[in-house]
Amino acid sequence: MKKKTLAALVLACALLMGTVSAAWSPVDFAGGSLSGIVADGDTILVSDVFNKVVWRISGGEVEQAVGQISIPGLDSEPIGKYDDGTLDTALFMEPWALTPFLDGFAITDTEANVVRYFDEDGVFTAVGNEKGGSKDGTGTGASFNQPTGLATGDDGEVYIADTGNGSIRVMSEKGKVTTLVSGLNDPTGLCWANGALYVAETGRNRICKIEDGKLTAIAGINDAAVEAGVYEGAYSDGPIETARFDHPQGVAVDANGVIYVADTGNHAVRKIANGRVSTLAVSRDTPSAPVQPRGILVKGNTLLVTDLFAQTVLEIKLAPTTYIDVPASAWCYEAVMAATERGITGGTGNGYFSPNRNVNRAQFATMLSRIHLNTDGNAVINGEKSFVDVPANAWCVDAVQWAADLGIVNGYANGGFGPNDNVSRQQLVTMLYRYAQQMGYDVSVGENTNILSYTDVADLSEYAIPAMQWACGAGIVSGYDDGSLRPLNPATRAQTVKILMKAMDVFGI
Repeated sequence: MKKKTLAALVLACALLMGTVSAAWSPVDFAGGSLSGIVADGDTILVSDVFNKVVWRISGGEVEQAVGQISIPGLDSEPIGKYDDGTLDTALFMEPWALTPFLDGFAITDTEANVVRYFDEDGVFTAVGNEKGGSKDGTGTGASFNQPTGLATGDDGEVYIADTGNGSIRVMSEKGKVTTLVSGLNDPTGLCWANGALYVAETGRNRICKIEDGKLTAIAGINDAAVEAGVYEGAYSDGPIETARFDHPQGVAVDANGVIYVADTGNHAVRKIANGRVSTLAVSRDTPSAPVQPRGILVKGNTLLVTDLFAQTVLEIKLAPTTYIDVPASAWCYEAVMAATERGITGGTGNGYFSPNRNVNRAQFATMLSRIHLNTDGNAVINGEKSFVDVPANAWCVDAVQWAADLGIVNGYANGGFGPNDNVSRQQLVTMLYRYAQQMGYDVSVGENTNILSYTDVADLSEYAIPAMQWACGAGIVSGYDDGSLRPLNPATRAQTVKILMKAMDVFGI
């Protein structure tokens, strides 16, 4: 029996919302484990916790910018050392994150328990000391315990994730350190945006925001600890109240307030927008990146993500936020945008969505499978069911087999599935109804719905009656203005995403 996870399906379909690529090979970074990332105009700086240096990416070329790679230890990893000096001679223990500061950049040296600073004149210690601790103060009089993430505020101050102390600290431009928030569980990734500090609270598997000194959880279930200080991570998309993360280590926010998350434990890059969490890229069961994403940076319509394991910087091209043929005034606009954000479907090319194009059976099975992947981190395809017209190398084979195995779709008497046949409105609703039953969603609403008032109810096939009663009763399908259901009509792309988004709201996913 063949067994595949749906992750393979999604990767084959261009990784949901975005296309992931690595523009640089691990060789470019001497096989390093890349951690922090920051923009310096058109140049990108990346910290490397394996080689213990900072790389510069400019014009597509990579060069060593700060620090020297020392001799290897017994485990072949370069030996770390805390030693200030020139850009060429300075040594680091574990350079984790970078952020603009003064005329250069602040950089956390996690194992050394300090925050350092570099500019064209060299590398210097800004605050902290090797002994560590949790003391506020100025310069080396302040102390940290494993500082990691950094972010620069509007007034030039630097926010520091003091991970070992469970705190967020603030360093002024004069090097004075104060504590902003304490009592967190392993905070790491930070991002300052729109007057607030966003925090990846790694230990509690959630994303938080600190605004006016007040901490608020944005997304990630706040489950009880399985033991003192230990919280289990999980994976699921959906409303921010129920979505789950697994030890996220990076966070970034764009100009529109959209939050991007390096969900390290789930080998995924996620997105928080409009009250929901969706997945941009995931590779839980393949060797393809992202594997251990950490640093994340928004640059135009591209996300740049460092990957500790893949030893490179990933580029994720984001899906368009608008479509030429779906204006904001269109009846389907919100559904189309939501389906795009959640990775259920994308455009048809050149900035178009083609809302009036019909959906075929293979496409709808694939949409359902993507919904399932986003809500069930253990989604599995048991590929036993086969069809004569869906060969093993067909783009849709995994989704069709998965749907057939669960009884969501059926084939024809000739042994075929008809992957290219238009899916009718009644077929679509029936497949959705069967999926809801299989997943244990409540389908009792609408069981007794009177659909006789629709002018063309006689056109509805007997097999589709329970499904249509449920869909109409639950408000998933409402019919046309003339009082018809048109069950035999092909479902268009706009109609399909509208129905799917309404269903997801009903399911609470």
